[in-house]
Amino acid sequence: MAKTRVNVYIDGFNLYHSTLQHAHPDCRWLNLMELSRRFINPKTEEIRDVYYFSAIASWVPERAKKHLLYIYALRSVGVKDVLGQFSLRERKCRLCGGSYKSHEEKKTDINIAVTLLGDAVADKFDTALILSGDSDLAPVATKLKQICPDKKTGIIVPKGQYAINLRQNADFFKKIQTGDLRKSLLPSQVVYKGKTITAPQGWLIQEE
Repeated sequence: MAKTRVNVYIDGFNLYHSTLQHAHPDCRWLNLMELSRRFINPKTEEIRDVYYFSAIASWVPERAKKHLLYIYALRSVGVKDVLGQFSLRERKCRLCGGSYKSHEEKKTDINIAVTLLGDAVADKFDTALILSGDSDLAPVATKLKQICPDKKTGIIVPKGQYAINLRQNADFFKKIQTGDLRKSLLPSQVVYKGKTITAPQGWLIQEE
């Protein structure tokens, strides 16, 4: 009997800001392919594609360099990256009323929606797992039910988030636990296109 085909769509910014930036900074060298496998039953399901959606903060060179290294490391284990962009947005200070500009990430939600629904129409999966706590993605699950009612949507919720609206539009949901992160790390060095990539300092649990 054929196994259920599973695609995974990972909201990189939501995962980073909710879980990795402060709560688990030593798990930033996270193997998203392995993490995805922790949420399927290998006896009846198989991972087909894992997508990582993010954008690079090019105006901060050191941060951008580390992020690129991570993207290359993910590619080495078969994760597909879909990159959006940042744009400048004018904001007002609530205290002084003055204006200032800040960078705002764009296109991640759209990229997830377009990629997931495109894969659904092309019949590339039976179940789609959305790893995010962003309720703005709730319409994606709703639309999937409308155009492909035979396909299922699962929500993988990062630690510290509830994603109630997102969960209500899905067939099921699961929560990421600390153990899922710590058991899904990349080795300190990986090889991509013949080049060795080393985890940035502080991104990986130190061996005792």
